[in-house]
Amino acid sequence: NNTIIQIIVEKNFNPIFKFKIRIVFLFIRAKIISNNIITLIPQNNFMNLGFSSIILFLLLINNLLLSQSKVNEIDSINSINYQEIVSNLEKYDIIFINNLNEAKKIGYERGIAKSLSNLALVHYLKGDYDESTQYHIDAISIFERLGMYLELCEEYGELGYQMKRINLPKANEYMQKAISLAEENKVPLFRMSKLYDNYGVIKEMMKQYDSAFSYYRKALKIKEQFNDSVGIPYSLNKIAVLYANLKNFDKAYEYLSLSDKIRAKENGDFGRVENLSLHADFLSFENRIDEAIDKYEEVLRAAQKINYTYLVLYSLQNLSDLYRKRKDYQNAFLRAQMYYNLKDSIDNVDVKSRIAQLEIAYQTEQKNKLLAESQYRLKSREQQLLFAIVTVLLLLMIFIGVYKYQNLKKKRDISELEYKSKLQTALLEKQIVDEKLKLSRELHDNIGSQLTFIISSLDNLIYGAPESKLSETIKNVKDFSRNALVDLRNTIWAIKKQDGTVEDLSLKVSELVSKIGDSINNISFEVENQIKDNFKLNSTQMLNLFRIIQEALQNAIKYSECSSIKIIFRTEENLFDVLIQDNGKGFDFNKISDGNGLINMRRRCEESGGEFILKSNSEGTQIKCQFRFN
Repeated sequence: NNTIIQIIVEKNFNPIFKFKIRIVFLFIRAKIISNNIITLIPQNNFMNLGFSSIILFLLLINNLLLSQSKVNEIDSINSINYQEIVSNLEKYDIIFINNLNEAKKIGYERGIAKSLSNLALVHYLKGDYDESTQYHIDAISIFERLGMYLELCEEYGELGYQMKRINLPKANEYMQKAISLAEENKVPLFRMSKLYDNYGVIKEMMKQYDSAFSYYRKALKIKEQFNDSVGIPYSLNKIAVLYANLKNFDKAYEYLSLSDKIRAKENGDFGRVENLSLHADFLSFENRIDEAIDKYEEVLRAAQKINYTYLVLYSLQNLSDLYRKRKDYQNAFLRAQMYYNLKDSIDNVDVKSRIAQLEIAYQTEQKNKLLAESQYRLKSREQQLLFAIVTVLLLLMIFIGVYKYQNLKKKRDISELEYKSKLQTALLEKQIVDEKLKLSRELHDNIGSQLTFIISSLDNLIYGAPESKLSETIKNVKDFSRNALVDLRNTIWAIKKQDGTVEDLSLKVSELVSKIGDSINNISFEVENQIKDNFKLNSTQMLNLFRIIQEALQNAIKYSECSSIKIIFRTEENLFDVLIQDNGKGFDFNKISDGNGLINMRRRCEESGGEFILKSNSEGTQIKCQFRFN
């Protein structure tokens, strides 16, 4: 079935269809193995025919896990960093070809495309431009089919960048397509920086220098925004080289110096060697031949030390040209000879590596034959071992299943109890609300209407006998009844109020003070709300605090002989206060016992969750209900 799978993978079928075909073949393979296991066991040992299905399922899972492991291995190889690849081109040519073949074997198209992309980079750096272009085109075809737009944009960008010395107009076209695709598909900004950098190079080669600067700076801005310490030096170097090409060497060295500072902090020497080669290039551009030669010699030694083949060849080529300009033909010849010897050796290594691959393939085939023979001999033992493993796994799965079921059942029971508790609480709260509304309606409809009737009747009597002593008495009774009606309405307001705020209470107290102030001229009243955050109060707190304020006002008016009364709502650190204070004569705690008024105020405050504080002296009386909050 491996042969059939390979044929399917190489055909241009839908990816989902390929995945389904692979699952089918894994299922067939698992079924064959499970049947072989079952034939080893006496039939009377099987109490349940479903055991075969369990073995089949476990083997299928095992195959899928092995496939996933292979996928992870392929992805890991494809994610090797750029510096490592360019320093070992021949090594990674072989590695990525093997990775490509492994991805094809399991039909992993993303792994195929990424391997092709890496091979395109390797062959570009080796100078195999035709092969590099073909690898790019094959990768683009797969990325496009899979709808992997991020990878597709990057692949078009790499193809355009690598074609810049072969076909500049075509390179420009591919780069434009890459950027257009990236912007249309909203590719993450930090992935756009490389495209802008490379497009800047194309624009520079087309002598569109303003555009080149623009794209380099776009890329640099993105990298600085994401603190990309690896990418920032590349953008700085590109800007520096462009300035150098325009003969503005002050600016060129300025940007290169910034790049040097960042690369000085890098772990490896790769970046520092590249920057060193730029210093040599700039000296060469300035025709400072002796200094340039010294710098390229330094680059050569550093590149040889880290085995950076591309830069070794580059420095040898430049040294040969510079020695020739200096008319030092002996050194020019020696460097040229070193250059061609190294290039020839690379080509020979390439041939040897391909021969090595063929040898590896042949040896692998022979080993596979020997392995098949040994596997045949060990088959019965392996099957018995597999049966034992499957039995243990089955028991483990049953245990885990029972354990998870008990846990889920326990959680479900707890959730159900919590739900019932919340439901009962909600029903109780609804009943309380209904009773409060019913009580407020009863008070309003019965007692309220009766008091209103009494007041109206008394008004009629007073009108009929305006000058008699009886009318004076009736008037007093009418005033008492009117006060009782006001008090009743305040009670109804507090009962009906479900949840209120300090602002609501402050407004109600202001309304009360306004009515009292209309009938009392010798006392000034003031309500002050100093609270910025509008604290919430429940109905009990609303009613109790209102009654405390009402009782405190009555006591102050009757006994204190004050000229001013203040009601203040305020916060202090983690405290909330309701304060009622007057400037009256006060009273002595030792000479007066708590009357019903003080007892009721204390009880109401504590019932609301507050602390009752009473202070009195010759300068006045202060009553405070204080609440603590976290």
